[in-house]
Amino acid sequence: MTALWLMPTDVPEDPVSGSLIRLVLPAGEHITRDIAEAFADQARTAAAGVRRPVLLVITGIASLSREARGVLSRSRSASAIAVLGGSAVDRVLANFLLGGEPPPCPIRYFGDEGAAVQWLSGRTHDR
Repeated sequence: MTALWLMPTDVPEDPVSGSLIRLVLPAGEHITRDIAEAFADQARTAAAGVRRPVLLVITGIASLSREARGVLSRSRSASAIAVLGGSAVDRVLANFLLGGEPPPCPIRYFGDEGAAVQWLSGRTHDR
């Protein structure tokens, strides 16, 4: 697996430098509970006890298990989650992700990274 697992990032459009956590799920992979838990653990560590906006990139993943959906949609370290995909299949998987139990923070699907980052920029630090 060659995908980047966790990447905190400084995004120029983000007014709070370094506040955005970017999680890139590995393209071509079947996302299981174990993979989702690894992402969630890394996001909690990166957040360092402060709720931060999360850009969750699902572009090209093969599938998402129900158990992984449960892990990814109940984040306690996110102030908001923007799910980013680039295809019709990504949108279907995002709808599955968003269709679970009500999330503890705002969550929304985007097909455009700029729009996702703009939406997240207003939802930093415990908003």
